[in-house]
Amino acid sequence: MRTCITHRLHSCSPPLAAASALLLGVVCAATPTQTHVRYTPERTQRPPSPMTTLSAHSRLIQKFDTCRTAFMLCRAQVQADSHIPSLHNVVHATNAMAAVHQLLGPERSVFVATEVHPQGVGHTCHGIQLPEDVIIAKNVRVSMLVPKVRSHILGDAERGIPPVQQVVIWGYETCGCILQTADDLLTHGVHVAVLVDGCASQTMEMHNTAVLQLSHWDGLMVTTVPSAVMQLTRSDARFVKPIIQVMKKFAADWSTTQPRPELRDWRGGGDGGEATAANDARAAPSALATTTAADAVLTADSACCRMDH
Repeated sequence: MRTCITHRLHSCSPPLAAASALLLGVVCAATPTQTHVRYTPERTQRPPSPMTTLSAHSRLIQKFDTCRTAFMLCRAQVQADSHIPSLHNVVHATNAMAAVHQLLGPERSVFVATEVHPQGVGHTCHGIQLPEDVIIAKNVRVSMLVPKVRSHILGDAERGIPPVQQVVIWGYETCGCILQTADDLLTHGVHVAVLVDGCASQTMEMHNTAVLQLSHWDGLMVTTVPSAVMQLTRSDARFVKPIIQVMKKFAADWSTTQPRPELRDWRGGGDGGEATAANDARAAPSALATTTAADAVLTADSACCRMDH
């Protein structure tokens, strides 16, 4: 058709032929060019497994049924030492986390503990109640990620061991084992939560400095035992009442080992009986932790009541 039109244009007068040629060029330019596009149907992606999904937006410990969690205790056999502040808190945190692990079950969590020279100092600290399925590994390194522990954290396909996506860690000492283990876990892409009320160091300055350093790391959060338990369970109906009992026992055990403020010396003619400012300052962290535990119990109690009604 285009050839026929072109032939007729040549037979016309020059002005008419020029105008017609210009019009034909505009029409041809406006005609869209047909292209063949191969249709490729969108692939239907399988939804990710609920046990391996971590929220990219949440800054909290993920709920127990959305991913696999590891509870890691550094140095289970540390003996009580009056010169090490807050060492008894390691015992309280361990017993609470062991109870939570037993509630969640091995499908959702794994409990790992390390020992240093058990032949000399024994296997477990007095008062610690480890779960029956605990993975205990001898460790002579600073980090807990020795081969026996690594397989239960990062997974071992040949042995059928699934990896974990988040870790709750505590123990002795904050400035050594906890610090370096947390760094190793983050290097392997594992989310980390450090129980600051379940850690201890030779001095409070060493502990506080390590906590301050950890608090600035991406992918890591510093938290407490009651808060971690609440984040893990999220008032799930299956565990509300058992978790209340775990938190009540933790608060009761914790309160028995906290120092009481000393009373000011009695003076003649004065009322006395008030703690000094220095003792009040030393007692403030203990009171804060007790309040935190009590608040967690009250929150769980109120949630349980709402569900019962």
